Amino acid sequence: MTNLATAPVRARAIVAVALLAGVLALAGCTARVTFDPSGLAPESVSTTAGAGYLIVRVPESRPASGIEVRTPGAATFQIPADHYPLPGACRVWLPELTPRQQDAPGTCDDLERQVPPGAYLVYG
Repeated sequence: MTNLATAPVRARAIVAVALLAGVLALAGCTARVTFDPSGLAPESVSTTAGAGYLIVRVPESRPASGIEVRTPGAATFQIPADHYPLPGACRVWLPELTPRQQDAPGTCDDLERQVPPGAYLVYG
């Protein structure tokens, strides 16, 4: 025989366990939003002449879609956003190499003296 004094306590415990199970089930159902910038067109930038090399300046907006470098009389190439040098730093960019094959960024003062023919100096 059920004790009537404990029936409400037992009912509350069952409700609490059911609510906890529901909360735990919903915790596993978080919404995920992903963003794929590959469909976005990169921002075009122009080059300027340096001391025997061409200069590319990453726009201050640092577009997430990357930048497209256009030089009259030369092939157009892209620099992905995750390969920009940090603001204040530079990177020598050889258009014939893939982004992963490019040398690491460094100080602009050092790299300005090391740009090989046909390469670009990218200012972050």
